[in-house]
Amino acid sequence: MIRFPTLSTLLAAAFCTLATQPALAEQFKRPIPAAQSATVELWFALATLAFAASLVLVQWLVSRR
Repeated sequence: MIRFPTLSTLLAAAFCTLATQPALAEQFKRPIPAAQSATVELWFALATLAFAASLVLVQWLVSRR
């Protein structure tokens, strides 16, 4: 006995076939990095110092146990 595919099986097969076709998209363009300003470098230095200070503080608090 030959079983014919149901309509939902045919629709699923058609969808999977169409979904795997290559998409027509624009080619990816890499962003051009901007130079950092002096203000950004200052805030980065302050954040680095704050992070280092917090690590020292946590180490001091943990070692007191």
